Amino acid sequence: MTTLIWDFDGTLVDSYEAIGEALKVTYAHYDLDFNEEWVMSFIIKESVKALLYKVAKEEDLDFAELSTFFKKEQEARDHMINPMPHMAEVLKQTKQAGVSHFVYTHKGITANDVLERLGVRQYFTEVVTSANGFARKPEPEAINYLLEKYHLDKAETYYVGDRRIDVEAAENAGVKSINLGQPNSKINQKIADLSEIMALLKA
Repeated sequence: MTTLIWDFDGTLVDSYEAIGEALKVTYAHYDLDFNEEWVMSFIIKESVKALLYKVAKEEDLDFAELSTFFKKEQEARDHMINPMPHMAEVLKQTKQAGVSHFVYTHKGITANDVLERLGVRQYFTEVVTSANGFARKPEPEAINYLLEKYHLDKAETYYVGDRRIDVEAAENAGVKSINLGQPNSKINQKIADLSEIMALLKA
């Protein structure tokens, strides 16, 4: 293991409370019923974009307008985002062990601001966000960009995430996966806590 490419929401940071609040406000703005349990389950299994697309189609709303409204509400709640347990210490220890770190997230450029606020931005060589314009996961375009730009060894590179789409993105890019929510497989190692990455590093 020489490189870790990290997902952001639900992996490095616990942002689901902020996302949930932003979605609640978005639903209220468009006078829609908000079933919090169903909505949160859906976005964890799929994605916020998939949810908004589904809502726009079912309610005959403009998807771009709906997405823009949600994004504004989400970014207004970035202060609610907290680090996942052991995040900082795992980044520090793996960096000291020679591991390179990158971020690839669907979140906007404010992901950098959150990482700065949490005191960990310095651990990442590059943070790739939606502002870079790459095709969304599970397309491997952004991971391939990092592999090529930094001449990363695929066999020693892992994409760390929390959803099925993260495992699929890793597989499509030809790298391995570490995931907080998906079962063990040929390419994926399931972990319950980020601290388990240290044991994987030493294995």
